Amino acid sequence: MANKLETILENAGKIFTEAFKETDKVAVKAEPFVDIAFPALATVYNAAANGAAAAIAAATPVVDATKSETDNLIAVTLAVEPVLVKYAASAGLTVPTTAQVLQYAAALVIKLAQKL
Repeated sequence: MANKLETILENAGKIFTEAFKETDKVAVKAEPFVDIAFPALATVYNAAANGAAAAIAAATPVVDATKSETDNLIAVTLAVEPVLVKYAASAGLTVPTTAQVLQYAAALVIKLAQKL
């Protein structure tokens, strides 16, 4: 049986999945419009849209229903981090280190556990 933290993480994941379903594809399709209408934002927008789509593609296969939500959060973090680093760097954004990303994920788990 899942503990409260795992249930909260699972429910949050389901909410985000439903809320952002297909959003990545729409964002990528909007790139030409942004390129023309908002050229100053195009580099960051394109990196964000493509980065989100690539992150979703990287995260999907690493989720394992037999593992805890905490284990899945770590697996997704490790799968997504290099993808987002690539797209952030291409947009000229400051990129956190892997250790910083994992520290953030761990802090998130601790904070959610405190809410129980």
